[in-house]
Amino acid sequence: MKLTLAHRLSVSLAVLALTSFPTHLLAQTTADAAPPQADINSMPKWSEFPVPPTNVTTAAEFQTDVSEALTKRTQLRTEVRALVWDNTVPENFAEARDRIDPAHSGPIETQTSPAQINALADELRKRAAPPPVVK
Repeated sequence: MKLTLAHRLSVSLAVLALTSFPTHLLAQTTADAAPPQADINSMPKWSEFPVPPTNVTTAAEFQTDVSEALTKRTQLRTEVRALVWDNTVPENFAEARDRIDPAHSGPIETQTSPAQINALADELRKRAAPPPVVK
């Protein structure tokens, strides 16, 4: 095995670091330190743990739901591929556009300033409730 110059340098630096580090200080600090005392009374009791949920979806039910969703996606993709997209007849486009609620299709007319955005954020923060504390 041929050692490269970089390997030789890294090995020599590692040896130098190990020989020059005062390991006797490290050994003294770990020997002098007292082990932490365990307080059994501060540990949670089994009665304090939350009750496990009962309405958990089983793996088989989850697999069934996923399979149904994938089947519906495949059906929808097949139906969309079968559609004829014709943008050349303006009447069809206008008819489809007229079926859309104008409130959802128009541009936003109002401009919101950063001060209004901050006021809204402050109002939402005041209304927000923190999650309950688990005891």
